[in-house]
Amino acid sequence: MLGPAILLVALIVFGGLFLKRAILLIRLVGLGQRVRRTDHMPKRVEAEFTDVLGQRKMFQRLGPGFMHVLIFWGFLVLLTTVIEAFGEVFEETFALPIIGRASWLGFLQDLFTVLVMLGVTWALYYRKVRRDDRFVGSRLASADFILAVIFSEVFTLLMLNATKVSLGISDSPASSMPFSRTAATLFEGMSDGAILAFNHVFLWWHLLLILSFLPYILFSKHLHIFTSWANVFFTKSGPRGQLRPIVVDLEDMQEGVVFGASTIEDLTSKEMLDTLACTECGRCQNVCPAWNTGKPLSPKLFIMNLRDHLRSWGPKILDAKDRGVGYEKVPLNPNVVSDEAVWECTTCGACMQECPVNIEHVDHIVDMRRNLVMGESRFPAEAGTLLRNLENSGNPWGMAQSTRADWTKGLGVPVVAEDGQAPEYIYFVGCAGSFDDRAKKISQAVVALLKAANIDYAIMGSGEGCTGDPARRMGNEYLYQQLARQNIEAMDAKGVTKIIANCPHCFNTIANEYPAMGGNYEVIHHTQLLAKLVTDGRLKPTEEVNALLSYHDPCYLGRHNEIYSDPRKVLDAIPGLSTVEMPRHEHNGLCCGAGGARMWMEERIGKRINMERMDEAASTGAQQVGVACPYCLVMLDDGARARGDDIEVLDVAQVVSRSIGDTEPST
Repeated sequence: MLGPAILLVALIVFGGLFLKRAILLIRLVGLGQRVRRTDHMPKRVEAEFTDVLGQRKMFQRLGPGFMHVLIFWGFLVLLTTVIEAFGEVFEETFALPIIGRASWLGFLQDLFTVLVMLGVTWALYYRKVRRDDRFVGSRLASADFILAVIFSEVFTLLMLNATKVSLGISDSPASSMPFSRTAATLFEGMSDGAILAFNHVFLWWHLLLILSFLPYILFSKHLHIFTSWANVFFTKSGPRGQLRPIVVDLEDMQEGVVFGASTIEDLTSKEMLDTLACTECGRCQNVCPAWNTGKPLSPKLFIMNLRDHLRSWGPKILDAKDRGVGYEKVPLNPNVVSDEAVWECTTCGACMQECPVNIEHVDHIVDMRRNLVMGESRFPAEAGTLLRNLENSGNPWGMAQSTRADWTKGLGVPVVAEDGQAPEYIYFVGCAGSFDDRAKKISQAVVALLKAANIDYAIMGSGEGCTGDPARRMGNEYLYQQLARQNIEAMDAKGVTKIIANCPHCFNTIANEYPAMGGNYEVIHHTQLLAKLVTDGRLKPTEEVNALLSYHDPCYLGRHNEIYSDPRKVLDAIPGLSTVEMPRHEHNGLCCGAGGARMWMEERIGKRINMERMDEAASTGAQQVGVACPYCLVMLDDGARARGDDIEVLDVAQVVSRSIGDTEPST
């Protein structure tokens, strides 16, 4: 009975270490601001099956995806062998109830033992031979050690089963375990006593590896084994581009109130959990437009720095709180994350799209910006100009509100009267479409198409204001809420129910963020409407547009709101137009560089993102680049001019206008 006693002691020691560390980690997550995310339960449960068990997002990269699922699915199957191994300490002939000793179970266990070994070898190839750039900054030594332990676990399992086959005591028929049967040849010619000794060695080696590995996991990046399911479950249920609102009441401010994230405790509990779920896989880093153009922002290193700070400083905070004493508050910026890294983010969401465990990097960054802007008044100089223009003029360009509808002169665009009621649709033009000369052409093309399709619409004219998107992404939540309230009050007063938006930033804000402030409208992007009008025959593109066009997916239309097919349907309906995809498109599309209020900030470090994107567009041989966003049009047109290209950058509405007939204004 010595075996069971040793196992019991090992369980107490290693189980105690595991439990102690697990309680600390739970308490660290509890330091964050509470967020309630238990809505849309069917969707959350579905994500557990698709993203956790099904490993859906891992397959965004096919090779590494297959490698990971071999290991992950293998361990799910091999959990049965762990139970068997523990049972054998107490009874040599132990088998699982009901399914134990079944030939199909033995085959699966045998197969996945080898597949896990293959997966580990594959992982080492990526890390030691290919050395992908996405691993820059990852803790490879720790990962190598863990891979070695995993390999040892399945190797000892294979040898354990091989000794059982040799002794004729295998849990399943030897014929159903081809790999163990092959390994059993290593023990040919040995006495039963010698094979039994090897059996005991491999059994205890296997058990002690498992028991000692459990607490070690909680100190390593492989903590995601236990945290990823929770992180996926508590992911925001709405669109990726939807930000968490915070209460900002300057008239009733309490002493010590913090807007956004100043210290680690100001992060939300989900943001705390994010840091503990990071796998250091580097997929986010690999797709980040800032990192890939030489900027000091890596989404991976950003999260790793926060995690390291939480692990080192969090226990001190908990200890001080337990003893009821004060403690030092360490600023996140610049002590943990540099200001430059925070301001380089375009909020494009590529990192969140790629992350297999649903880390919400953009939320962390915006929360830090909120503190820097509203708490410390520390931001790039150009951002100050943007905020002043929004405060004083109600638009980023600083133009007089009375000139907002000047682009409509001579076009006969209906404007809702000051005391009038809205028609079926309000065309929400947006600031770019109202004040930027290049973006005005998009607005003019849109209204021409609405007229051609006999859509009952009007614009708000000077009654329309900035949605507040630039202020919110910049971190000025207070200003955003002011601008949002003004728009909601103006639209509600006119009975607005349906809105057409050609700017994805306006679309995202009104559709996804205004409801939290009481603004509930049916919002449609102009490419969605155009696709429907073309399908219904209300718009009939007949004129040939003989050109090769490459469509660029706007981040706030595509990645943040999953609208990919509608713009392409419209373009496919245009006679004579040929299309070609850029290497990075749809979910993998590259940002133009304008999001996150970056359109109003200079790029002083590395290569300009819009230049990177136009280099990619030019590589396709396209004569035109199609967009569905005024920000993208301005940024990519600037990129084309800087390259000296004759590539024409056009909104989808402008391309359709050319095919409908003489509807696109010449000015």
